[in-house]
Amino acid sequence: MKNKLNLFFLFVGLRYAWPSGKRFFASFIAILSMLGITLGVAALIIVLSVMNGLESELKEQVLSTVSHALLTSDNSANSKYLDENYDYSKYLGISNVLHAAPVITDEIMLQSNDAVAGGIIYGINPNEYPEFDLVRTRIGEDTFNYLESQGYEIIIGSGLASSLNVQVGDSVRLISPSNIRYTPLGRMPAQRIFKIIGISNLGVTKADNAMIIGHISDVRRLVGIPKNKISGIRFWLNDPFLIDDFISEAKDINSDISFIDWRKTEGEFFQSVAMEKLMMSLMLLLIIVVAVFNMFSSLIMVVSNKTAEIAILRTIGTKSRTILAIFVIEGAISGVIGAILGSVIGIVAVYNIDFILSFLGLNFYLGGGFGFPCELRMYQVFLITSITILMSFLVTLFPAWRASLTRPAQSLRYE
Repeated sequence: MKNKLNLFFLFVGLRYAWPSGKRFFASFIAILSMLGITLGVAALIIVLSVMNGLESELKEQVLSTVSHALLTSDNSANSKYLDENYDYSKYLGISNVLHAAPVITDEIMLQSNDAVAGGIIYGINPNEYPEFDLVRTRIGEDTFNYLESQGYEIIIGSGLASSLNVQVGDSVRLISPSNIRYTPLGRMPAQRIFKIIGISNLGVTKADNAMIIGHISDVRRLVGIPKNKISGIRFWLNDPFLIDDFISEAKDINSDISFIDWRKTEGEFFQSVAMEKLMMSLMLLLIIVVAVFNMFSSLIMVVSNKTAEIAILRTIGTKSRTILAIFVIEGAISGVIGAILGSVIGIVAVYNIDFILSFLGLNFYLGGGFGFPCELRMYQVFLITSITILMSFLVTLFPAWRASLTRPAQSLRYE
């Protein structure tokens, strides 16, 4: 009998949640609120998943073309440059580090028979460059490994090749403004003819328009860095967004080192992407908030219409906390069903986003044969669903509290 009494509030609350009689209009508003919550939750999950996918794709492509972290100096060595044989093995044990290799980098000018353009040159040793790097995989092992010392050969981006009107096999003049030499004609920047052995197309406009790759020894001679010296040690990280943790751990090992990381060149871009993701999430969250407050309005009407029934329940001995629980259950049921249904719809839509877009004729991203970038993160789904259910319960407290304060004598006086 006690268990039946404990479930009494649940039975009555669920019974009140369904449309019937005079309170059909209030229940109809509650159903609309539930649909609003369902659509809001589904839309929020879908948009967040798309933004996650775009962010991951940008992180993979854009950040693969720049140094995640570049160890530029060790102040204890009292030198502007690092030694080519600098011992960086002690930093490879940091959890986020995938690989590291010496590199020389500088800004240079390129001159062809038709045009002049600027770019950033990277001097690398193919034998020490990681095989998983996007630049290496896109260019191809044969072309990448063809870079040899004193071969004076380079690989350039497709945008740069287009602006210079050159192809594989052509030669261009590389001019280093940072390496000034004295000649009979006065001070002149160092320059040398290099042969193009490869053209990379990474799909990243900035990299394709500026990147030049050459052998580290040839680039060293061009930019005027002393023998056996390098610009720094380039680090590849498993997650570039954890750059602060990496630098902190590296400085715990050696506090004299200095880094330049990807945020210097790409930080503002990814901050704008994160801000756009946040603002879109907030706008969609407002849909859920509006639906929840519609549910609040409908519950207020229900309490007003049910005054006599509440008084009867109080008269037969129903306690105030049971009345409170009845209307909390009634009001929250729309939010719970809406949140769960919206989550299911959102998850199904994310996993079938390519089919849905194709069915709707929105093939703007699928023309190249690539799927729409989506990345479903279950912790976000759990967080969205939990917050929605929590809000649904919270907005029921005031109407349910008012119902629990009903005085049977006053409510039944004119019945």
